[in-house]
Amino acid sequence: MIEDVMPVGMTEDMSLNASLYGFLGLAQAAFPGRIHAYFMLGSHVTSEAVGASDVDLVMVFQGRFQQGEPERFELFRRHVNALSRLPLDISAAEEARLLTDGAANLKTSSLLLLGEDLRERIPLMPKDKWLRYCMHRPFIFMERSRAHADDAPLLLPLAYPDAGGPLYGYDHRSHIEADGSMHRSIKELVTLACWLATAQLALRTGEYAFSKSAAIDAYRKQVNDEWAPLFWEIYECRKRWGYRVPQAPEDEAHLRSLCARMLEAENHFLGLYKDYLLAELRRGELRDRVLAAQRLGLLLYPGEETLTALREVADTADEPLRQEARESLSRLEKHGAPVRQPAA
Repeated sequence: MIEDVMPVGMTEDMSLNASLYGFLGLAQAAFPGRIHAYFMLGSHVTSEAVGASDVDLVMVFQGRFQQGEPERFELFRRHVNALSRLPLDISAAEEARLLTDGAANLKTSSLLLLGEDLRERIPLMPKDKWLRYCMHRPFIFMERSRAHADDAPLLLPLAYPDAGGPLYGYDHRSHIEADGSMHRSIKELVTLACWLATAQLALRTGEYAFSKSAAIDAYRKQVNDEWAPLFWEIYECRKRWGYRVPQAPEDEAHLRSLCARMLEAENHFLGLYKDYLLAELRRGELRDRVLAAQRLGLLLYPGEETLTALREVADTADEPLRQEARESLSRLEKHGAPVRQPAA
C-alpha cells in the first residue's frame, strides 16, 4: 500500500513547497520502499535562489541500486522534470556509497525533506575526492557551450563559443522561469565562473566551498589572483539581474566586457586541468585513472605530452584503463593529433 507523504522539511516558498510535495509523492509511488531519504541542496537551501535557479534534489536509495533501478530513475527524472514548473535537478545516490565515500554539500548544506536523516553517519568527503569532483566540473560547461561533432575533442586553446555573438556565445542557453516565460540567460556563464573558482580554490588551498557565494568570497580572500575580480563581477551580475541578460544597453555592454575576458580564464584553467589529468592518469584508484584517460581524449592539447602519456598507458596498463587510453588516442588522432609511427 502506498501512503501519502508527510514531509519533515519545507521552505517558506509555498509554490516551491507544492512542487516538492508533488515530487515526493511521485517518487514514493515510483520506488515504493526503496528511498531512504530525500534532501534538497543548493541555492534554495542557502537563500541565494534567483529566478530560474534549479531546485537540487537528491534521492538516497537504500543500500545499493537494485537491478534496473538506475535506468528507471533516469526515466522518472525526465518525466518529473517535464511536469514541474520549476527547474528540478534530481540526482540519485546509494546509501552504502555515501557511508563509505562521504559527501560534501549533502552533509553540510542540505535540507532533509523526507526519511531518515543520515547526515551524522555520512563522513565528510576527503579533500582529494572533493578536489577530483571540483576539477572535473568546469569541463562539462565548456564542452556543452561549443558546437562540435559528437566524437570530436575540444581543440586547445579554446575559442569563444560564438565569437560573433553579442555575448560571445556565453548566453547559448535560454532559461524558463516559473511563470513560463523564456529569457536569454547567463546561467551557464555564472555557473562556469563559480565552478572555476571552486576548483581552483580546492587546488590551491584544499578548502571546501559549499555554495556559489562561498566559493567566490573564499577565492577573493585566499587566492586573489587576476581572475578573482572577474569571477566576482560575474556573480554580481547574477545578484543584479538573476539569470536574465539585462535589457539596458549599458548593462549588456558591461556583461559583454566580462564575457570577453572569460575565454582567457577558461584556457588558464585547462592548463591546470591538463597537469591534474596527467597526474591522475598515473596514480590512484582504477576508476579515477580511467576517467582521466577518457577526459584526455576529449581535449586536444598542443604538443606531445598528453599523447605520450596515453600511449604509455595504452601499452602497459591493465584493462579497462588500457582500452580507454586506446580509444582516447584513436579519437585524438582522428581529429588531428599526430599518429605514432611504427618502429622501423
